[in-house]
Amino acid sequence: MSRKREIRPDEVTIWLGVLLDAAFDPTSATLNLARSAEAFNSQARGQGLDFQPQTARDGLCQLLALAGDFTAYPEDYTDRRRAELLLAWVDRWMQPEDWSRLSSRVRKRRERAASG
Repeated sequence: MSRKREIRPDEVTIWLGVLLDAAFDPTSATLNLARSAEAFNSQARGQGLDFQPQTARDGLCQLLALAGDFTAYPEDYTDRRRAELLLAWVDRWMQPEDWSRLSSRVRKRRERAASG
């Protein structure tokens, strides 16, 4: 059984950096937003829902919107709320295998921050 996904409130900035790097690095296949969009679309079609088809661009835009809000309005979000919102994005857009790869990147950045 896989572990429940968790983003600690004190690590939101690290997670956000890792996610933005993975989402916008054209040489990386660590985060596959297109696959997540297709999974969402397939599930919605299978349930017979009337829905707006999603694309990888929608995931990027939503991630950028979170980053923009966290930057422009830091007083509007507690660390815990930022973690909740980012985790909601992760639950919607990140595949399980992407989670494990990006979790290891977060661990490496956390270790570098602690030693530096």
